[in-house]
Amino acid sequence: MLILYAKITLMKKALITGSNGFIGKHLSKTLEAQGIEVVKFNLENNQDVSRVNDFTKLPQVDTVFHLAAVSGYRSSNENTSLAYKVNVLGMVNVLEYCKRVKAKLIFPSTYVYDQPYTDYKKETDPIRPTTHYSFTKFLGEELCRFYSRVFKVKTLVLRTSNVYGTGQDKIYIVPMIVKYLLNNQELQLTKPGVERSYIYVEDLVKVSIKLAQAETEPGEIYHVAYPRSTTLADLIKLIEKISGKKLKVTYTGKSRPHDIDKNRFDISKVKQRINWQPKIKLEEGLRELLKS
Repeated sequence: MLILYAKITLMKKALITGSNGFIGKHLSKTLEAQGIEVVKFNLENNQDVSRVNDFTKLPQVDTVFHLAAVSGYRSSNENTSLAYKVNVLGMVNVLEYCKRVKAKLIFPSTYVYDQPYTDYKKETDPIRPTTHYSFTKFLGEELCRFYSRVFKVKTLVLRTSNVYGTGQDKIYIVPMIVKYLLNNQELQLTKPGVERSYIYVEDLVKVSIKLAQAETEPGEIYHVAYPRSTTLADLIKLIEKISGKKLKVTYTGKSRPHDIDKNRFDISKVKQRINWQPKIKLEEGLRELLKS
């Protein structure tokens, strides 16, 4: 098979929304280490993506990483109106800014696919969001495609798998398991067979930068994920093996309403396009996390 790698466009100045979040901090650090100027946009600086006026005085950049969002199943269910306000209206404001300054937008999305969930999904497979979170991300994708088609804004959608690493909030599954394990507390989960693909934050950051600098098609979609999914039971066993401790865990046997038990991603497109695949295996990433 003939593989053509994408040409590279150098990035000089980037805006990161949600720059004070878990991924935003890692991304900012990596970009700055590469000599790229970073404009940081976050709530701690009294900047809100849902307020259009907060974009009026921003300087011109060539790339925008739009990370600000109400993230995840629980947060989107508990704050549904806020999730749509931030994830949809906020996306419009970011796209309008990109249109004005002619910046390329990098937008992280999520798993949005239809059945059968046992398949390793390709970017072209049928879509059917089932949760508020996945639906708001899908609407963000549609806005990216619309702005690319109508206003010629350069947009890039990254459908990412579950991210983990140092500094992540303990409401997310990997740091939650570690917390309960180290504190010798009992943790209640849904089903041992629930599968997710776990990508280490450094891998996510590096491929996001690489794709941002690649000459991608407007509105193009790439999977950014670990190539194999892991069950909850196997994830816990691996963390127990590394830590030498045993987790007290019980399973309800019930899935979360409207959630999907298996998220599997085919990453052949990004491998062929920019010669990328994750370098950090799950066990290696978990070891780094347990050291921190």
